[in-house]
Amino acid sequence: MDQKSKRFQTVDMCRFCTKVFPKCGADPVRSESLNLAPQMLDRSDAVVACDLYESPVEILKTRLHDY
Repeated sequence: MDQKSKRFQTVDMCRFCTKVFPKCGADPVRSESLNLAPQMLDRSDAVVACDLYESPVEILKTRLHDY
């Protein structure tokens, strides 16, 4: 498959974060800011990187191991 026909699936990190955007004050990177042609992404508004992302899985692991 050549690069032009490849389509990337985006995962919106905000959907899996314990914080609430925009109240959290994060400075996210959205898929629209990537240097990719629009037809290569399934969504252009997904958050693909974030400076304040908090994984609920990591929080649960920490809490379960504290006891």
